[in-house]
Amino acid sequence: MGYTSQERDLSTLFRGTMPEGLIPGTGIRVVSEVFSSGNGYSFPADSHLPGAVLSFFLNEGMSRSNNRFRYHILIPEKAGPGAIILLHGLNERLWSKYLQWGIRLATDTCKPVIFFPIAYHMNRSPRSWFDRHAMMPAVAARTSEEPVPRLASFVNVALSTRMSLSPQRFFLSGYQTVCDVADLIDIIRRGEHSHIRDGGAVDLFAYSIGAMLAQVLMLSRSHILPDESRCFLFCGGSTLNTMNGTSRLIMDSRAFDRLISFYIDEFEGIIKSRRDMFTRTVTDTSAGEAFFAMSSLTRMRSLYGHPFRKMGGKIKAVTVEGDMVIPSAAVSSALDGADCEVWSVDYPFTHEIPFPLSGDEYTYSVDRTFDRLFDTAASFFS
Repeated sequence: MGYTSQERDLSTLFRGTMPEGLIPGTGIRVVSEVFSSGNGYSFPADSHLPGAVLSFFLNEGMSRSNNRFRYHILIPEKAGPGAIILLHGLNERLWSKYLQWGIRLATDTCKPVIFFPIAYHMNRSPRSWFDRHAMMPAVAARTSEEPVPRLASFVNVALSTRMSLSPQRFFLSGYQTVCDVADLIDIIRRGEHSHIRDGGAVDLFAYSIGAMLAQVLMLSRSHILPDESRCFLFCGGSTLNTMNGTSRLIMDSRAFDRLISFYIDEFEGIIKSRRDMFTRTVTDTSAGEAFFAMSSLTRMRSLYGHPFRKMGGKIKAVTVEGDMVIPSAAVSSALDGADCEVWSVDYPFTHEIPFPLSGDEYTYSVDRTFDRLFDTAASFFS
């Protein structure tokens, strides 16, 4: 059965939720584990927040769900040691998009695949953040201000508001995720994970902004990522300043413009002039330094030179021509000297939906590209 047919069957069965137990026709068993993050942060919210957006910042339950949550593991029959951690894209709230990705990786590598959520994403965020009725008042408030942001939507308004008013949270959420992934890898390597055998490599399959997190892990001078770990990047790998995150599914133009202004134009001045929790984390931790490097190509070259060309067979990237969010040329520049393939596809492609269910005309092309990608990833991880 091809990707397109199976995707329709799975969407009928699970309707956006993650399954538990055996996935019919696959031999893949899905289990979940509780993770308690000791890496959470407390960042002060503006005391003059408008009522429509208060819940995006001042919500005690939101912090609890971010710091204690469940993650899912896809376990193949006769699973070998080690695992693959799958890191998703920015502003995603449902794992259904990734179910077939995980099935293929688990089936082809005989390794468990861990769906690990970024801080304040997926099930680490309130369900209301992707509820149309709950979010429309915030959209109305946001679009009533001048200049009116482009591509504001109920899907992106929570993230857009948080990034516009507190751009520091972009780094702090990423930092928490990097530390959480490091803790998870440590649990696996100590042989203390109840579903994953120790003795094998813990690898990363990273998509979109997840690729940037993987790169931070790789660049960290404290060697957060074990030497044997490998990273496969899909539709990601560029520095922050060469991305274009304006999208109805990611964030609106005002939010992304603020993010770039803060991290590219203001960042160095803020680091020099302040000494608070945010700036200390950036300057005093190896992951913070790596994030600073990944914010621009100039900073990366200044700190690390051409770091990814020195990593041998530990990194591989696949990017697609016409990607408007993370352009293939920007990925190639950041990964200069590493194994980076630029593909072209002959169906309507978007960064956010790389394998669309777009009708019979493109079924063969979508299925073929999906198979090619995961054949390539499985070969890399073998």
